[in-house]
Amino acid sequence: MQSLKKSKLIPALLGLSSCLILTPANAASSDYQYLKGINGKLVTYCGAESAACAVVIDEFNRQVAQVNGTNQFEAKFIRLSTSEMMSRIKGELEKSARAAKRKCKSVTDDALENCKEKVYKSKVDVAFYGTDDPYKTALQDDLFSQHKYPVDESVQPWASSLTWDSGNRLGALYMGVLGLGVNTDLLTKLDIPKPMCWKDLEKPAYKNQIVVANWNTSGTAYKFAATMLQAFDGDQEKGWDAVTKVHQNVSQYTKSGSKGVKMAAAGETLIGIGFGHDIVDLRQKGFPIEMIAPCEGTLYEVGPVGIVRGAPNRAAAEAFTTFLYEKETQELLASVGSLQFPSNTSAAAPKGSEQLTDAKLILSDSRYSTKSFKNAIIQKWTNEIFPISR
Repeated sequence: MQSLKKSKLIPALLGLSSCLILTPANAASSDYQYLKGINGKLVTYCGAESAACAVVIDEFNRQVAQVNGTNQFEAKFIRLSTSEMMSRIKGELEKSARAAKRKCKSVTDDALENCKEKVYKSKVDVAFYGTDDPYKTALQDDLFSQHKYPVDESVQPWASSLTWDSGNRLGALYMGVLGLGVNTDLLTKLDIPKPMCWKDLEKPAYKNQIVVANWNTSGTAYKFAATMLQAFDGDQEKGWDAVTKVHQNVSQYTKSGSKGVKMAAAGETLIGIGFGHDIVDLRQKGFPIEMIAPCEGTLYEVGPVGIVRGAPNRAAAEAFTTFLYEKETQELLASVGSLQFPSNTSAAAPKGSEQLTDAKLILSDSRYSTKSFKNAIIQKWTNEIFPISR
C-alpha cells in the first residue's frame, strides 16, 4: 500500500502564502470585451449552493447586456449535486456517444476531437462548481470538450494541476477543505468531549449525533469516503473499519452534501460532516458551530468548470468560463457566503477563510478519481455498510 504524504498547512501544499490569503487584491478590473456579440441562451448545471449559482449567473447576464447594449441573451442554471450533474450529462449524451463511435471510428487526434464536436448534441452548455471527484470520473465518459483554461501565474498551482491532469477539459475555480461542523451549544448541553479526529467519531458518546451525505448522491460524501479510506496512512482496511464504526453513530444520510453542517448549525445534530467554508460562513452568521479539521488529515475539493461536449452555444460557454476566472467573479462568491479559496491569484480570499489554513491535508491517491475504483467503493458501502442497522 502506498504511503501517502501529508502537509501540515494549506499554503505549503498549494503554493499559497499567508500574504496572498489575507491581502486584498489590487489587479485592474476587466472591461469584459470578450462578451461582445454573445447572444442566444446559455444553459448550465451548477453544483454549488443556489445562492452562489444565482449571484454569478445574474452578474454574467448583467455584464453581457451592458457590453452589448441589449437584453437578447439569457444564461440560466439548474442546481444539482455534483454526482447528479454528471449522471444527467452522461444520460443526455448517450445517444451522441453511440453516434460518435460509428461516425468517428476512422479518425484520430485533432480530427477525432473535431468529429466528436460535430456529432455530439448536448442539452446543456457548461457544468460548474461542486466538487472535483465526480468531474474527474466523468472524464472517462468523455463528457467535456477541450478548452484553453489558464495554467499560468494568473491561477493557483492546484488550479493548473487540475487542468493539466484533465487534458485541458476542466478548469478550476476554488478550493475547499473537508471537516467537522460541531454545534458548540449541544456539545455543552450533552457534556461530551469535542471530536478532534476522525477516529473520535467511532465513540459511543456520538451515537445518533452525526449527519453526513449519502455516498450515492453527493460529491461531498465521496470526498468523505476517500478521506476516511486514506486517513490512516493509506491503509484501506483500517479505513473501512473506521467507516463501519462511524456508520453506527450516523443518525441520517442526506441527499445534499451541505445539509449536515446546516443541521448542526441549527442544533438538529451535534456533528455535520462537510466543507469548512460552509461551516465558517454559518459561524459568521451567528450560529453556534465550530470548524474542526480532523487530526489524521483531510482531503480538499477543487471546484471545477467544464464545457460539455456538443454544447449548443459554444461561444457563450467559452465566454462564461473566462468570466468565472475573473477576479471580480471569484470575489463575488463571498457576498453569498461561499468562502472557498479562489483560484485567481489576484482575488482576495474571503474574510474568515484564514481559519482553514492550519488544516493537515492528505495528498490523495489518483485511483480514487477513476471510475472503476470509485464505483467499487460506493458499491461496497451501499451493499455492505449502509444496510448495517444502527
